[in-house]
Amino acid sequence: MAINRDSSYELDEKDRLLLSIIQQNAEISLSELGEKINLTRMAVSNRIRSLKKAGVIEGTFVKVNGAKVGQDYVMITRITCTPKGYEQDKIAEEISKIPGVQSIYQVFGSFDMMMIARAKDKTAGKELVREIAKIHGVRNTVTFIPHTVVRESLFVETMPIKGAK
Repeated sequence: MAINRDSSYELDEKDRLLLSIIQQNAEISLSELGEKINLTRMAVSNRIRSLKKAGVIEGTFVKVNGAKVGQDYVMITRITCTPKGYEQDKIAEEISKIPGVQSIYQVFGSFDMMMIARAKDKTAGKELVREIAKIHGVRNTVTFIPHTVVRESLFVETMPIKGAK
């Protein structure tokens, strides 16, 4: 596994296939995974260990159904900040620590950050956004409430897309 100039890793086809499969089912046995990608159980184990050591695999996650645990109020919030540059890093870090915040992205465009969060209901959601608005440097928030979630995924495409070069 070689490192490219952009600090990404050069993955071979077996690594890409392995990553694709375990993203869909992290509980698959090493033996079954080996059968699917034509490697021994030990070779699969070594590849996974190498991918973890390189930071390609950052952890193993369980997807929880928010509605089943009373967290079905999804919010997507655009955040505008007064300070620019490094001060925004501190604001984003502070927002990331608020319970319910699932993702916070610093973005280019007409606003500075995009947040995805979950709450119990609209009252809890409103409180979460108010907490963000109290952070020094946050100038404005605009929150969207999706009425239908078509797809939620942390899946990262590792297999080459047909026709792409």
